[in-house]
Amino acid sequence: MAVKIRLKRMGRKSRPFYRMIAIDSRKRREGREIERLGWYNPLNLDLSYSLDEERVLYWLNEGAQPSEAVKGIFKRSGLSYKWHLMTTGVKEDKIKELLSDWEERQKNRESLKLEKKKIKKIEAKSNENLEETPAEEASAEETDAAPAEETPAEEAEAAPAEETSVEEAPAEEADAAPAEETSVEEAPAEEIEAKKTKTKKKSEDK
Repeated sequence: MAVKIRLKRMGRKSRPFYRMIAIDSRKRREGREIERLGWYNPLNLDLSYSLDEERVLYWLNEGAQPSEAVKGIFKRSGLSYKWHLMTTGVKEDKIKELLSDWEERQKNRESLKLEKKKIKKIEAKSNENLEETPAEEASAEETDAAPAEETPAEEAEAAPAEETSVEEAPAEEADAAPAEETSVEEAPAEEIEAKKTKTKKKSEDK
């Protein structure tokens, strides 16, 4: 019989809770387990779990294969490191010392991760503020430039008035020109009549 150590889903909908079990690999995940080895709660931000290390090590020694999710829990809890030391033949006293060193290193890693997350959040907020301020300045510049853009429109409105006054002047000159021409044309007719009267008087005198 091939034994596998894996998680059995429990809990309500959208509120998962897992039980760690040793089970026959041929059975389904929610099937009847051979032995319960602990539990795991994924809803907590911190690693929330409980393991029966003695029974887990017993099943590992018997050849049980942990699933990928279970391997991750073993790594974070230090059980996989302890199993590695046991398989390499390290004595129990030395294993305890190495495990205590490993726990200190793990705490330092977690503290560094938290600090990095805080730094990333601060940088993200500063970037958001920097992105918002240029947008506000651009809108202020647009409002300041709006009156300057209106002045050419006022000049354009005044320009046609001047053009109309300039255009009206030639029209007045055109009206006055025919009057002068008519006076010039009328002058020869008067001279002709005067000549006719002179010729009549001369004929009468003769």
